[in-house]
Amino acid sequence: MTGDPAGEVVQAEKDRIRSLLDVDPEAYDRLHAPEYELCNPTGAVWTKAQYLDLLTTGQVAYRSLELLSDPVAVAGEGVVVLRYRCAIEVTVDGTDIPRHEAWHTDVYVSGGNGWRCVWSQATGIV
Repeated sequence: MTGDPAGEVVQAEKDRIRSLLDVDPEAYDRLHAPEYELCNPTGAVWTKAQYLDLLTTGQVAYRSLELLSDPVAVAGEGVVVLRYRCAIEVTVDGTDIPRHEAWHTDVYVSGGNGWRCVWSQATGIV
């Protein structure tokens, strides 16, 4: 740890995105807290295990996930909240969803294993 929680979490988020693109279960596990939940743009909520299963079976396959803005971070004692704009191209259940923009909000908590994402929400931009 560098003493800069916001900076550490921004890097962790970039690593987390890479774990989704590469479908890297080891990195995914290290960067997501056991109680992790994603609220996706459709409003569905996936647990850590459900999301990983969707990724590893190819039911969800990111073709790209690109940050369009620098993450804004707010840090407190043991918690950092990030918000940023991104562009996503993804295949869901065999259907290609074209490039679209979304806001992401992610909550990270620190613990013995470093910073881990505990909640994510993606909101589509119309």
